[in-house]
Amino acid sequence: MVVGIAAYVNQRNQEQLASEAQSLALRDLANRQEQAGRQDQANREAMGRQLSDSALRSELESAAQREAALQAQLAAMDAANRNRAADAQQQAKRQQAERDLQDLKTQRAQLQKQVNCARIQLSVNQLVARGDTDQALRVQKQWAVPCPNLLAGG
Repeated sequence: MVVGIAAYVNQRNQEQLASEAQSLALRDLANRQEQAGRQDQANREAMGRQLSDSALRSELESAAQREAALQAQLAAMDAANRNRAADAQQQAKRQQAERDLQDLKTQRAQLQKQVNCARIQLSVNQLVARGDTDQALRVQKQWAVPCPNLLAGG
């Protein structure tokens, strides 16, 4: 009878241990799935930011090309003006081209800032996705002045 009770207690202990092991395994699986979900979300956000970054770089390149074309136009106007007396219409065109050039330089600087801030945001998001929130907050704080819209969580 003592052997039967010992066998029963042993069986109950083994069932409890198996149940606890199964619970731990399920919690571990849930944690891994949650982490994978967060990583997938971070990867999707990073891809979106990279596409946004690519679009900004493309726009930046386009602005640089327009700027170069306007500078060439100004150089051509200067050459033409050296060969003949500048009339009022030519001077007005030159002034407009100079204003356009200044506007493009301003737009280009703003686009460059957007690109830089988008890259910093991507870095912050990658740090958060890796679980390095302290470093993410340090980067966010360091870049808060030039990039005031940085988000520590995405």
